[in-house]
Amino acid sequence: MKLKLIYLLSAFFIFFSCGKHDDEIEEIVDNTDNYRYEILREYNFGELQAMEKSIGLPVGLISFIGTTPKYDGNTQMKVYKVMLPSENPNGTGGKIALSGLLIVPPLENDKSYRQVIAPAYTFITSDAAPTVRIEQNKLEQHLIFWIIEAYRYSCAVMIPDYPGFGDSFGECFIPYLEKNSMIRTTVEYIDASRKVLEKENYRQRNGLIISGYSLGAYVSLQLAREIETKNLYTVDYLIVGGSPCNLLQEAELIRKSTNLSQPYLFPFALLGFKKNSYPNLVMNDYMNEPYASQAASYLDGRHSGFEDFFPTKTSELFTASFINNQGMNEINRILDENSVKTWQNKCKFIMTHGSDDVTVYYVQARDFAAAQNESGGEVEFEETLGSHTGAGIWFYLKLMIELDKME
Repeated sequence: MKLKLIYLLSAFFIFFSCGKHDDEIEEIVDNTDNYRYEILREYNFGELQAMEKSIGLPVGLISFIGTTPKYDGNTQMKVYKVMLPSENPNGTGGKIALSGLLIVPPLENDKSYRQVIAPAYTFITSDAAPTVRIEQNKLEQHLIFWIIEAYRYSCAVMIPDYPGFGDSFGECFIPYLEKNSMIRTTVEYIDASRKVLEKENYRQRNGLIISGYSLGAYVSLQLAREIETKNLYTVDYLIVGGSPCNLLQEAELIRKSTNLSQPYLFPFALLGFKKNSYPNLVMNDYMNEPYASQAASYLDGRHSGFEDFFPTKTSELFTASFINNQGMNEINRILDENSVKTWQNKCKFIMTHGSDDVTVYYVQARDFAAAQNESGGEVEFEETLGSHTGAGIWFYLKLMIELDKME
């Protein structure tokens, strides 16, 4: 099994496409209880085999999906798009159109289906939103992983687009590391997705799996904490990797750095704060020109070359006041209040993090895990090899092994 997993994950960062054309799918739309849904795509067994083959597995020698279809009929996997109105995170009182994916196998009446909440990692451009990727047949590794796992384990996987992407693109700016908005919209999306499962007669098993990497880890941590402390649902497993936990500590490590591996990320977070709950932030307090005034244009979801705009040298991007932490009380407060706080978790909780990660710094995740255990929680923290991108392979390997144990 470990050999199979290594074969799969060593080739996981390959892009490919498969699935039925839009005109081949029967459209189902429902307007019940303020939510709507439709089928975006259906996959047959041959397409799942092509999916597996495309990620580098020597199909015939190693296969996760097997050699014969698991379900009766031609359709082996369904992908729904779930849509619902939500309060705009910018606080204007307006509405945005939340959207996201619900990935499920064909219904079997004697089955009960475990639900997985799997928020995506950071994406910047509008065409990278999960629903858009499915619509355009441009899958990436997170979607590939969960389509295969949903097929293997007969589970329902929920992947939100995040506010500001998918159907809400242009209606708001993503509240990137803003705790309250991300929690609220994700819970709303989960509630709507569960209604879709009920409408489609999928019997739901108690106990959620919540899992994500990078931004997906941040959302997963905040979500699991909210669910457990407020008894919204039951969480069985929380498995995250590359987690931004202590945002203030992350900023302090940025201040001490000479170079930045992905210099657009902190500006993206600042824009998320300013365009939503903290409109009084002044970008020039934190970033030098031209980055302070032009960051919003390059990070508007329409510029594919945004990475080249931002300098990797810390002192070129950020002001001396920010680097020296002078007069930074406001942003330091915002970062602290949006950090993940410890709690006495009831679920099985696993964190992985690359020891060489200087994008989402290793030390702040390690320190959070230690604080979680000291405060009465219980988390298994696993240091892995690799930088932020490379360590993602080890996270998905660990996740697949844990999913095997759950069945």
